[in-house]
Amino acid sequence: MSTGNLTQGAVPAALLKLTAPMMAGISANILVGMLEIGFIGQLSTHHIAAITFTFPVTMMLTSIALGIGIGTSSVIARSVGAGASEEVRRLGTHAIVLVVIAMSVLSLVGYLTIDPVFTQLGAGPLVLPLIHTYLDIYYPTMLLFTVTMVAGNIMRANGNANVPGLVMTLGALANLAIDPVLIFGWFGLPRLELAGAALAAAVSRLGTAGVLIFYISRNGLISTTGIFAGLIGSARQILHIGLPAMATQLIGPVSGALITRLLAGHGAAVVAGFGVATRIESVAVMVLFALSASIGPFVGQNWGGNRPDRVQAGLRVTYRFCLAWGVLIAIPLAFIGSAVAGLVDDSPAVITTAAWYLAVVPWSYGLWGVLMMSSASFNALGKPLPSTALSFSRMFVIYIPLALLLDHYFGYHGIFIATALSNGLMGTIGYFWFRKRFFTDR
Repeated sequence: MSTGNLTQGAVPAALLKLTAPMMAGISANILVGMLEIGFIGQLSTHHIAAITFTFPVTMMLTSIALGIGIGTSSVIARSVGAGASEEVRRLGTHAIVLVVIAMSVLSLVGYLTIDPVFTQLGAGPLVLPLIHTYLDIYYPTMLLFTVTMVAGNIMRANGNANVPGLVMTLGALANLAIDPVLIFGWFGLPRLELAGAALAAAVSRLGTAGVLIFYISRNGLISTTGIFAGLIGSARQILHIGLPAMATQLIGPVSGALITRLLAGHGAAVVAGFGVATRIESVAVMVLFALSASIGPFVGQNWGGNRPDRVQAGLRVTYRFCLAWGVLIAIPLAFIGSAVAGLVDDSPAVITTAAWYLAVVPWSYGLWGVLMMSSASFNALGKPLPSTALSFSRMFVIYIPLALLLDHYFGYHGIFIATALSNGLMGTIGYFWFRKRFFTDR
């Protein structure tokens, strides 16, 4: 069985080895997402509305798969660190089985309830048929995407981030190449519009899922015999981490919808400015998301291998990097935020809103990153509830009440201040909470 040992060697080098491929994959997918929305925007406003309606539902499915992936990474990394190769193979196999069963059921339910769900969400008679053209293809192929996610987590937990990072990047670029061809009907092909976007994603997902399943099977990371033996026990181990992780992932979309509704009270331009700013933000913090995905396997392997000294060293490196990155990003955005926002939308009101967000919120990115590292590390140690509690508290105990209060006194500027304050406060709490639990539990 091929694994990468993260319990030996220089700590910064091990983290860089895990993070760099993730950075490439995340960057490619962000690029594809932004350009695809641009393509769809050339079709009509109704097409943009249709794809926007699908976001909450698709994000929920992705959150469920992410939860299974986080649970998989946690249990496998600790088993790798402990040298339990048979357990690693069993857990990897059952993680794939688990995500196949879960997403098959959820995709079928989603497919059969498109009309009632989106009618309740407010989709009108002009938009609902467009939603169908996208989801009629998206739902049946969602399984490929989630299998790819979990297979990548299996490999990273085993210390190999290069292959899933490369496959993710190439898959995104393939999606980007196919997108306009199918959406607009280039080279004599039929013009498929939203169905073309869904089909392009399906083709790239088929390729990435096939490559990763072949790779983990060939390298002995999953078993092809006795697949269902011990499935219940493995599912309990994975879902002990995975279910709270799912809840954590779902908190973001729900709270984001509430904040967007609050901003809508200040007009469409403010909502648009917020949207522009958060798209710029996704680029600014993608390195922190990549690092949070990498710290989990590192912490898990070293904890399982009885190397708490390396866990501590790894967290020290990531915490310092997060704080430094936050300052490095906040300074230029404070000065050129309006210019960057103007590249996306030339409306003065939108630019003003986005620039205000980018002048305030980025100063909290460093501590937000510290929160990400602490949450990922709790999951890696098999202690998911603190991670869920941190995320829930950040959103519903601090952020939303504070946003409501400051919105009353300062308007939408107060909402952005609440964003920065909640990031900073919960990042600090996450740091001290993990440090306390780390020393008391060992």
